[in-house]
Amino acid sequence: MSCSTSVACSSTPPSGCPDQYGCVSGVCPDFTIRRHDTKPAFKVKIDDCDGPLDLTDLILEASMWAKGKLKVGLDTDDTVIALADGIGFNQIMVGDVIYMDQARLPEQLLVTGFDEVNKLVHVERGYHGTSVQTWKKGTPLRIMKFVNAVASTEMIYQDILNIDGTTTNDVHTDSFLIYEWAASDTCLPGCYYMEFKLMKMVAPFRMQVTVPSNELPSNIVADDVVPSFTDPSLTPTDFGCDKASEIDWIRRFPVDTEGFLIKIYNSPTVDD
Repeated sequence: MSCSTSVACSSTPPSGCPDQYGCVSGVCPDFTIRRHDTKPAFKVKIDDCDGPLDLTDLILEASMWAKGKLKVGLDTDDTVIALADGIGFNQIMVGDVIYMDQARLPEQLLVTGFDEVNKLVHVERGYHGTSVQTWKKGTPLRIMKFVNAVASTEMIYQDILNIDGTTTNDVHTDSFLIYEWAASDTCLPGCYYMEFKLMKMVAPFRMQVTVPSNELPSNIVADDVVPSFTDPSLTPTDFGCDKASEIDWIRRFPVDTEGFLIKIYNSPTVDD
């Protein structure tokens, strides 16, 4: 099953309480697949204001996550977490990375094991060089199943018969974003969110000149005014606001919702 959407499409936000697999009753997913299956691929038709999006020479990546909340607060020396109402526990695998939901300086936690009886998750704190912090009860979190995985694009060209009887050859009629499932992606059932990241790389020999946003002209801020409570030595890079120098621009889809809703239906069978 594939879904079709335009860049400007909108949908109704989910309402109601999610079940233990993160699914909300009555909310239709954008894509469904059975547990342990790797086909069909997730294929999204994508349009812009002027028609099908030109995907020539662009690079596509995909990320997918489940959601949960902390059942109890987390101190800096804690290495075991519990999820509120157990939501998300059955969607975690060893090696997954949990992102604590904070706009600036979020912490990443690497999943290292489980207590299946008490529904607890063992984690390594401060993963990937992030800062270990204290988190309150109820803090939202994202269970990342994969991040920036390789995806592909497809453009369809057709010959169009005009009203005067002539034919216009090789007209760009459709564009698609495609993710081919790996076996590990569909290992656990539940509802997930997926995001595509479309990138254009910098052309060879092209120079980029940037000015850090914290280097403001002296006439903007008065001498007796402190512009920020944040350590002035920090730059946007410290908050994850930079991008690699070889990337010209980045655009993410969908543009108006958190992500495409993916539902993986449970299956008792698995191929050995």
